[in-house]
Amino acid sequence: MSARHVRPTNDRPRISAGRGVTTFYARHVMDLTFRPWVHDDLTFLWEMLLQSLHVREGQAPFMRSVLQNPEIAHYLTDLGRRVDDDAQVCLNSDAVRIGAAWVRRMTADDPGFGYVGDDVPEVGMAVEAGWRGRGIGRRLLQDLLVRHPAMSLSVDDENLSAARLYRSLGFVPTASVEGSTTMYRAGP
Repeated sequence: MSARHVRPTNDRPRISAGRGVTTFYARHVMDLTFRPWVHDDLTFLWEMLLQSLHVREGQAPFMRSVLQNPEIAHYLTDLGRRVDDDAQVCLNSDAVRIGAAWVRRMTADDPGFGYVGDDVPEVGMAVEAGWRGRGIGRRLLQDLLVRHPAMSLSVDDENLSAARLYRSLGFVPTASVEGSTTMYRAGP
């Protein structure tokens, strides 16, 4: 999928050529492309899953082997085979992937950390460290919310910036357990 880039006169996203592909320009001259995931994004999505695991202050980062834990792996294993499996990916001007958000419906038999019901997809997301704080996570989540207006998530209580982002997009806390809060956003 290719995108035709048009330099806008303001900060609003501009629709570009190609279904579901959007180009975004910000004040600090970022040229980013947001698009639905393709199978070739899977390796990157697994990397983003690892980065989405909040590391508390003073703790060592998670080892890659944590992705083999069934409680973590079920977020992406066989992505695309379940109803409503979806993801949105952000690429920089060099076509390098720098962030992603994904949704998957979990079940009561195999719930995620932010599970609220079998009919509500759970979202996970991450942005590469050097690109955080520029609105990329917000945009990824907004793009998914267009396609999946109701969703849930789990956020570590120490991750205040993420919790603020989720609240600003209509997510409300529903439960707190062991330092994490489950949040839910109802659809229209």
